Amino acid sequence: MIDKRESTGKAVGIFGKSALCAIALVTLISSAATAEPYSEGIEFYQQRNFQRAASCFETAIARSPENTNAIYYAALTYQQLRNNPRAIELYRQLATRYPGSRGGKLAIQALQGLGASTVGGGGSSSSSAASTTRSYSRSYGGSSSAGEDPDIARLPAQERLHFRTEESGGKPIFWVTGAVNGKPMEFVYDTGCDQTVIGMDHLASLGIPKPNRPADGKSMGVGNAVTDSWRISANVRIGGIERRNFPLLVSDRSGVPALLGRNFMEPYNYTVDSTGGSILMTKKVVASASGSGGYSASSQGGVPFKREKGGGILVNVEVNGRNIEMLFDTGAQNVLFSRRDINRLGITVPADAETEVTHGVGGAMPGLRFPISRMRLGPIDKSGIPVTVVEQNFGEPLLGQAFFHDYQYTIDDQRSVIRFMRR
Repeated sequence: MIDKRESTGKAVGIFGKSALCAIALVTLISSAATAEPYSEGIEFYQQRNFQRAASCFETAIARSPENTNAIYYAALTYQQLRNNPRAIELYRQLATRYPGSRGGKLAIQALQGLGASTVGGGGSSSSSAASTTRSYSRSYGGSSSAGEDPDIARLPAQERLHFRTEESGGKPIFWVTGAVNGKPMEFVYDTGCDQTVIGMDHLASLGIPKPNRPADGKSMGVGNAVTDSWRISANVRIGGIERRNFPLLVSDRSGVPALLGRNFMEPYNYTVDSTGGSILMTKKVVASASGSGGYSASSQGGVPFKREKGGGILVNVEVNGRNIEMLFDTGAQNVLFSRRDINRLGITVPADAETEVTHGVGGAMPGLRFPISRMRLGPIDKSGIPVTVVEQNFGEPLLGQAFFHDYQYTIDDQRSVIRFMRR
């Protein structure tokens, strides 16, 4: 969600409610006893400190030789260090011992790219193999095993996207520049939004006519106006990541931002570097263990979360001493409640509350803005935090950047926890 002080909402997918948008910082964390050195290795890898990363991954492997994530990332790290013999040795371990795992399948693909067989011995030295090796050294790769979507198999193993920040009220909106069918387009990077959404004005700018068939469904956002929606297929590219014949949701509205939603980023874990203005996308090795529908306990002091059906991250927040479930939404600038939810919390809207208008894909809503006494989520404990209250009901209240913008955070999808660190 974008809310530019005149808060802006987002679309709900045509087959159900979408999450109301979050840019997530996700790190692949092993659930084995190697979690700490493995996590440190991921951090060093993302910092491009490959020597330190290799040492951490080797420690993780020594402690738990079956940790396929650590083996795979160790191999990737040695490729970055141009130590291909060690990389091939590790890829072969995965390919021979765990051929059915996602790491094993990726290892088989990597060995093919390096011109090496899955067993010891020589490999191809053809020009095509050399070309593939150069491509993979730029972090391209993926599993091409039977049954995997060919589009996902050909995606880069790692890509760094750059974003520009547009601020309003001191809170950022993240914009990434990409292309649709080869024509430039800017998107709000919005991992909480279930679908990748454009409006009719975007469709016109692309030279694509409005579908001449009945709408595929309906979309609704904050504002509660229901509009027709269509699905179309297009080639969508952001940085070096291109999704071919990708499903775009076209809403029968204009004047709202294009949203790069969760379905575009789904093959990746992602790390946001707000200082450097970049997002490191790392292709998933194993499927996320989250999404069970319940809050999980954290063994490492993180804030537990659960995912709603549309993929949004739900956290329990203490508001004036009472708990309420909120959508952790880095795409939103403000903290937004419905009148129903603020009443449930026993909070009275003061007579001198500031009037403002919240704009969303579903229309505009008048709101009242005022500070509340206290909000707390894990280590973040703030007093006098401003919130906006609207009359319409729109689902879970939104926990936006006004609350946590001065913290860095990691969303660990495998343990279903968020770890905060003060900037």
